[in-house]
Amino acid sequence: MIYAGEVRERADRYVFDIIPENAGPRKATARGSVISSVRNPGSQKFLAKEHAVGIVLAPSRKLRASLGSDRITEYDAPVGCVAVNPAGVDSSLAWSETRRNLVVAIPPEILSELALQEFDLANVELEPPAFGTVDLAALSIAQRISVELTGKATPNELYLDSLVTLFSTHLLRTYASTMKQLPLPRGGLSAKSARRVEEYLRERFTEKVHVAELAAVAGISPNHFIVRFAKTFGMPPHRYLINLRLDLAQRLLSEGEIAIAEIAYMSGFSDQSHLATTMKRYRGRTPTELRYMR
Repeated sequence: MIYAGEVRERADRYVFDIIPENAGPRKATARGSVISSVRNPGSQKFLAKEHAVGIVLAPSRKLRASLGSDRITEYDAPVGCVAVNPAGVDSSLAWSETRRNLVVAIPPEILSELALQEFDLANVELEPPAFGTVDLAALSIAQRISVELTGKATPNELYLDSLVTLFSTHLLRTYASTMKQLPLPRGGLSAKSARRVEEYLRERFTEKVHVAELAAVAGISPNHFIVRFAKTFGMPPHRYLINLRLDLAQRLLSEGEIAIAEIAYMSGFSDQSHLATTMKRYRGRTPTELRYMR
């Protein structure tokens, strides 16, 4: 059986493969993928398996692009020009001079989960702006992502993930043309599905677990899954996963035998700072404070 998580990994690789490795640094986070690229003149055709957004970081002239049709539009792209390619929509692009941009790829289920948290709506459709549209808010976030990716230090995954979340929220608020409340399921997960999902999470909570793969385990669509999971467990899947990680970290901290940095890794956090930030937010105390509360 192929779980949706495996499909997600292939989608990530596909996004990365479209932009050559030598074009620039890239990073996959829990909520999406980012690439800071510099590309020589060329062309590409692209079928978005995730929502893909490009933000121009240096002016580029006479781009020739299509989105969802065979119609070609030629336009100049100033700094901050944004191109929104919804998942499932094909596009093409040709450029005659070196171009520099930042690409953010967001899985549809992640955008749906954010929409549920932000607007209490479980389904969104993105309406791409006209070619040549400048979005200064998107540019500001893209520049911060690019700086993090291209700096001398190793990119901080937690920081990048926060920026991807911020970018995704901006995308929702700015380009969501149709926001639909899906017919809510009458109840939560069935007892059998809930047990399977809970077992799956408890076996893998230290790994990256995506909504789509949990939905596949439950045998329902990702959008319906988010609502049913919350009805069953009293919180969204992401929060439940965080609680499992924090429970393990807190138990290990109380034993006092393992270094905090190692506990962070064992509990599924990217580093000690990630653990400290998350624990302070959800448990009200830092790992050091919890360690010495015994």
